[in-house]
Amino acid sequence: GTLAWSVTDNAAWLTLSPASGTGNGGVTATVSTSSLAAGTYNATVTISATGAASVSVPVTLTVAPAPTTITLSPSTLTYSAVQGAANPAAQSLTVTSNGSWTASTNASWLTVSPSSGSGNGSVAATANITSLAAGTYNATVTVTGGGVTRTVSVTLTISAASLALSPASLNFTATQGAANPASQSITLTSNGSWTA
Repeated sequence: GTLAWSVTDNAAWLTLSPASGTGNGGVTATVSTSSLAAGTYNATVTISATGAASVSVPVTLTVAPAPTTITLSPSTLTYSAVQGAANPAAQSLTVTSNGSWTASTNASWLTVSPSSGSGNGSVAATANITSLAAGTYNATVTVTGGGVTRTVSVTLTISAASLALSPASLNFTATQGAANPASQSITLTSNGSWTA
């Protein structure tokens, strides 16, 4: 004869439609992954009919982790300094990511801190000019995570120290026992610190 049947499952993420029928038919199984973390989930679909043995169908759902995304801001960093003077101020690099990441540089004069993180964060990039001659230097900050690599170009320009005085000499004339001669000024033009 023709049997009336019903189907049930034991997982909140699994929906069956229709839930019942008579005779031959089909059931559509639909999964909802919106509230599930990455991983493997198991369930059982059971089909029952009065007067017949129940039949079970195992169901396996594998939820893969979301692909890692990384964005960096700004896209370039520019430093300027004077040879022999203080290091330029550190600059901040904003990392926006949905996973873990590591940061590194390809130049000995440029360091990043921290060198790793998870999720959104900030990295301080510091240039050390101590042993560098005047000139232009290029480097790259690389942030990698989950098979994704992003880079930021870095430019460091070091100017040669300069100091110019004007006038080149001072001449004072005074009479013994009279008032001191008037003061004279020296104009200094420099791109760095100086002492007199």
